[in-house]
Amino acid sequence: MDHSLTFLQINVLFILMFLTAHILKKVSVPPIISFLLIGFASKFWISHESTQLIELFKEAGIILLFFFIGLEYSFERLKNMVSVLRPGIVDLLFNFFPIFLLARLFGFDLVTSLLIAGVFYPSSTSIVAKLLMDFKRLASPEAELLIGILIFEDLVSIMLLSILIPVVEFGSVEPKTIPVSLVKILLVLVIFYLLHRFLIPRVQHWLDRASEEESFVFFLLGITMVVGVSFKDLGLSEALGAFLLGVLVPETRVMENIEHHLSALKELSIGVFFFFFAYESELTLPENLKFVLLLTLLGVLLKVISTYLAAYLYGMKRKARLRTSLSFVPRGEFSVVIASLEPTVKLISIPFILSTALIGSFLFVAAPKVADIIYPPKRRPRRRVRKELSPVQGASPRGRPPRGR
Repeated sequence: MDHSLTFLQINVLFILMFLTAHILKKVSVPPIISFLLIGFASKFWISHESTQLIELFKEAGIILLFFFIGLEYSFERLKNMVSVLRPGIVDLLFNFFPIFLLARLFGFDLVTSLLIAGVFYPSSTSIVAKLLMDFKRLASPEAELLIGILIFEDLVSIMLLSILIPVVEFGSVEPKTIPVSLVKILLVLVIFYLLHRFLIPRVQHWLDRASEEESFVFFLLGITMVVGVSFKDLGLSEALGAFLLGVLVPETRVMENIEHHLSALKELSIGVFFFFFAYESELTLPENLKFVLLLTLLGVLLKVISTYLAAYLYGMKRKARLRTSLSFVPRGEFSVVIASLEPTVKLISIPFILSTALIGSFLFVAAPKVADIIYPPKRRPRRRVRKELSPVQGASPRGRPPRGR
């Protein structure tokens, strides 16, 4: 293998990933889509031996992604999710269980049906949050609800991953698999909560001081990877371990320094992970093409309907409900992670993820205009100006009523 040629190919790949994301961003296409497209295109000019140089980033991508998701939360914030509990349950009921039953009707086995429902269920946290920022809708009435449901979906998806991983390894749903996974999850939640209560307050000042050092990045990356890999070895999802580690981080200077040290590496690793998802996929049409088309159609309709109902339960007005429902369709990182567990599901999921991400992004952009067309803004009534009659018309010059004849 020519190492100079390999390095050149990888460097050109990174440049293409940037240029594609930069260009497509101008037409509201999220970066995830551009990385997937580059992954498909690279199958024709980059050898598998060359991509081995960046496989480390693929492994780190999932762990860093969920670690940064965890940074956005805290145990106190997770306790205060009561307001989005009912909307979140509606979202789960509409977008998981019907698709599981549909997959079973189409002849898929139990494990594959669970994975397909898992791919279908969660909206993309990165796409929706990025669109809210890019189109300056963070202050809109729907932003709080959308972010709340995203948090709910994140938690459910992380738990789902921790259950699905051992199920996929066994190849079937063993009677003891799910109970054992649930006990493991409960146990690690208790352990991390105890660390949050008793250990973190004792080391918080040290973390703040140590995080100021440039070499802190080595400790941070090392402990994040160790926790993620350890959870995977325990039969749980590395996503759960990375997420809980992020939740542990106190909201002090250390959080800002972590984002400073690892943010660029996270973006690189996530981009490489999505690249590999497409690069390692077969470029063939799925056998169940009708199922994929139906899945895509339902992926739009069920999300719109369930989000509208969730907004109704949240107490939003009709116009805000409509705008909210059209802004929650994109699928992304969670769907990709779950689909990567099984090649059969991966083949079905690629067109579904690409379609819903694109359609959902365009619907997000169009949502305010569509809402204004269906529920046009009320015009303010014009103030009536009292018209004075001129003397010619019989009015008194001083505004007094004209004398009768």
